[in-house]
Amino acid sequence: MGELNPQPLPPREVAVTVHVPGDILGNLETFQKVQASIFDRFGCGNCNSGIQIDWRRFEEFVVSPDLELQPVFTAPQLRVG
Repeated sequence: MGELNPQPLPPREVAVTVHVPGDILGNLETFQKVQASIFDRFGCGNCNSGIQIDWRRFEEFVVSPDLELQPVFTAPQLRVG
């Protein structure tokens, strides 16, 4: 009979989709902060063991009555609670 693997089992597999603006994806330091907060939310702290993260870049635009495309600039969101 084979030996048991002494390593603990990874957490259950979780698939997460995260929609992120391009300026965060293009800044490694900021991106790593977002990534760490996702790990924390799923109780993994410093690792993504068992978490599959699908990063999606998003940009928002509005079309004027003159059919001009204008970017939408959003303010930072505050978390309550």
